[in-house]
Amino acid sequence: MKYHLFADNNTEQLFKLNNLASFSELWELQAEWFEEPNQRRNGWSGVIKYTLKDAQGTEIPVFIKRQQNHNHKTLLHPLKGVPTFRREYFNILRLQKKSVPTIEPLYYGEQHINGDAQSILITRSLEGYISFEELFTLDELPPADIMHKIMQTAGQTVRMMHNANYRHGALFPKHFFTRYSETEVDVRLIDLEKLKWLPFKSRLSFNDLSRVIRRRPPGTKQEFDILIDAYLKYGEDLSNTALARKLHALSERINH
Repeated sequence: MKYHLFADNNTEQLFKLNNLASFSELWELQAEWFEEPNQRRNGWSGVIKYTLKDAQGTEIPVFIKRQQNHNHKTLLHPLKGVPTFRREYFNILRLQKKSVPTIEPLYYGEQHINGDAQSILITRSLEGYISFEELFTLDELPPADIMHKIMQTAGQTVRMMHNANYRHGALFPKHFFTRYSETEVDVRLIDLEKLKWLPFKSRLSFNDLSRVIRRRPPGTKQEFDILIDAYLKYGEDLSNTALARKLHALSERINH
């Protein structure tokens, strides 16, 4: 067993209580696919949603992601590569260490059997959250003040990630998840497989934010301009920089 990592002892006890404390028990767990396996060369990767129960019977929904021979080549592993879930797991931990809101990892496991690389990543489901992609399809958006806070928080969250010199690498509206009420707003970043540390912030800022602007849903320029402005003004004010001018110019060029 190359990796068999629970978040902490309490998490391990939770999985033992549900008879899912071993890699083989998790690998063989039968449930409907939440995301059908996608094939990649000689490998595959798929996701199920499962509900654990603690000692008091409280339900804890989780996502169990399993893959086999679904690897990404790196400088250290140029031939066989490493499982993409391994990259995602450690990237989640990197953002957590920098206090950037993201998903909560509960377990990562990896083993090699008969030449096949198998890996499992389990995260707590973001219950009560919706993606920005879903948010802008609602029949009625949240009130203007709450909507402003959501987009402001999103911009500040991206800036926190960039201040730590991390580029998301595939940042689209569907990768922002939010939960909101009249008194509280929370925004999380997900899908960190391509997260990468870069030495120069100027390279990562425009790369991520230009993707967000280009992929924003139709009719949402005003909302996403709030995100950009919040990003620029969080911490060191970048409102009068070349980056700000490039982002605002791009926002004006996009037709929606």
